[in-house]
Amino acid sequence: MDPRTIVCVLAVAAGAFGACTRVESASPSPGVSLDGGAAGESTGGAGSLAGDGGDGSSGEYGAGGAPGTIELGVWPTFAADPDESRDVQAVLAAVSSLSIGASTLPIAERWEQLSGATGSPRAATWSRLDAMTKPFRDRGAGVAFCIDIVDRTQRAWPFTGELDSPSATSAIERTIDEVFARYSAQLSHLCLGYELDRYLAPASKDDQDRLLEFSKHAVDYARHHPQRRAQTAIGVAVSLQSLREASRSPVAELLLGDEVVAVYDPLDERGALKPPESVVDELTAALDALAAAAGPKLTLTLFEVGYPSSKAVGSSERQQLAYFNALFGLLDTRRGDFGFVGVYGLADRAAGDCQAEALAFTGDSDPELTQAWATARCSMGLRAENDKLAWPELTAALSRFR
Repeated sequence: MDPRTIVCVLAVAAGAFGACTRVESASPSPGVSLDGGAAGESTGGAGSLAGDGGDGSSGEYGAGGAPGTIELGVWPTFAADPDESRDVQAVLAAVSSLSIGASTLPIAERWEQLSGATGSPRAATWSRLDAMTKPFRDRGAGVAFCIDIVDRTQRAWPFTGELDSPSATSAIERTIDEVFARYSAQLSHLCLGYELDRYLAPASKDDQDRLLEFSKHAVDYARHHPQRRAQTAIGVAVSLQSLREASRSPVAELLLGDEVVAVYDPLDERGALKPPESVVDELTAALDALAAAAGPKLTLTLFEVGYPSSKAVGSSERQQLAYFNALFGLLDTRRGDFGFVGVYGLADRAAGDCQAEALAFTGDSDPELTQAWATARCSMGLRAENDKLAWPELTAALSRFR
């Protein structure tokens, strides 16, 4: 049986009924998150398609794995082929991520793509995610899932009102229920995000308060969920850079749950590329700030870390390699400080996908800044037509940190 047939079988088995058909257009639906490599259609479905969720029981988070191990995942990014179903391509990328040794599949989806206004599941999105996660679930590997309440600077909730309404509370609870019903047995991390600090920074005081209170309730609901297993860590996703100010509000109020979930941004606020080795300084500063913060010490999870290789953004494959050498070198010396590390990503992506996504970083306020982000995002994969220079470093790390 050839690889495409295997992928089609996996997709159909998981409920992605349209996964083995061809599509006529490569254009993504407006507002669809492409972080996971492929976005499902946002058409709603009636009822839950949840499969067996396991017999998990609630409990406090306990760091899993033997001493010296780090839970590593590789984002299943890919350059979409307009002549192939995006569902099939997404599943194939997930299988590739598993085959190179990734222990966990990272997933981040905008809330509006996961759920309707009442929290009812959107069938197409969940079918795609079921198909992507199935190989990991079958192998007993992990799933790290982030519900993007906001997508960096953009709202991502599935209704027109604000977050302080009873209907908003009910909707997020129903969405969290869906995640646990489907993936509780393999769910190692559940976060609310994505980079909430980017949204909070320009928001009004009322909007800040609404999001903070909403996040607190969602984290508390997830932590006490009856299907939550002891190994599932709950947290909120912020930018790594913001953790330098972890003792200051509003970032301090986002230190919720069992862990802090951070996302590394390779560009600064002006759209300039950071030096490859700066990731060590940012991580060290974040760990120091978390150690000094009041309350219980929280583990740091790096949900998304990566670096571009494109000359158009001022980088190269050698600079990308230097970044991963620096990152994995630090992880070697401070393994006990990290939970999960999600490497972004498996392969480069199509320009159109990255341009649509880059608006979330900039708020559409500066076309040059948006283009810089799009260029960076599209060259953060470690495989292209040929493996990039950093590819052997990644595969070595997947073996070394097990």
